[in-house]
Amino acid sequence: MTDTSNRSPDFIDPHLTHRKAQEKEHFSRQVDDRPMASLLTIELNITELCNRVCVFCPRVDPKIYPNRNLNMDISLVDRLADEVARLGLSCRFSFSGFGEPLLHKGFTEIVGRIRRRCPENTIEINTNGDRLNADLITDLFEAGLTYLYINLYDGPEQRPYFEALVAEAKVPDGHWKLRPHWVGAGEDFALTLNNRSGVLNAPEADVGPLAKALEMRCHYPFYKMLLDWNGDVLFCSNDWGRKIVVGNLNDKNLDELWLAPRMLEVRRKLMLGKRDFAPCDKCSVHGTLSGEPSFKCLIHHYVAEGSIGAGELPFDLKGHLD
Repeated sequence: MTDTSNRSPDFIDPHLTHRKAQEKEHFSRQVDDRPMASLLTIELNITELCNRVCVFCPRVDPKIYPNRNLNMDISLVDRLADEVARLGLSCRFSFSGFGEPLLHKGFTEIVGRIRRRCPENTIEINTNGDRLNADLITDLFEAGLTYLYINLYDGPEQRPYFEALVAEAKVPDGHWKLRPHWVGAGEDFALTLNNRSGVLNAPEADVGPLAKALEMRCHYPFYKMLLDWNGDVLFCSNDWGRKIVVGNLNDKNLDELWLAPRMLEVRRKLMLGKRDFAPCDKCSVHGTLSGEPSFKCLIHHYVAEGSIGAGELPFDLKGHLD
């Protein structure tokens, strides 16, 4: 067993600098402190298909995470975008999840349908780039894509190819990024790795189960929601085992799901640094690299409405939530 409980986050993915800037911009656009303002990112898992197998992904073992031809229905995308528009949210739509987004045959249409309903929101994709060509890139940006993030898994020799593609498609600077994820690209494959809530056991990537639960906060359920292909909302984007399903967007409104009683239970524990429940007891993520403004926003809300008593707050939060 690989004990990753003491893994240090000394290597921080440089992409986090960009994320911090997005986070700052998000909160600069908020006109009030309503709790839904805490929702920074909606990550969409639109397909259970992927054409690659990476050592730092649970798909490295098909017995644990098999490839499945399951795809999000367009009507669910419409439902999500309508909810974001109804609530007036400035959150970003992030296509990543557990599969390769470009394997969804309707991806360009999905981008366009979101853009028509949410003209100001950021729409981004993380892709391995294997299905990209200049025409597709052009179509995606014409449909309303804001950012294209291409993960390079093979090596630096991929750079010239993708640089030529985005140049041919005339993508503006600042709206695309090549992210080195190949072996040897840097510590942790230029990623800030975690064991995907204990699902991943990859000794070659120095990632595996924990000997004991970490005692530290995590901001993920305070700022990011994951919408699964079938409408299920997971409490955390790292919950590859789907241990905690908060509800389904087909049955409940977005704000009901984000502020659900189960989310309060999870957030109360994580506020106190208690990861003594599944799947957090097996998770190695250092979850405070992002999301602090969302964390404070929600804790302030819970205290104001009485869901969390002021006496429950850790010492470092008392009087420091504004």
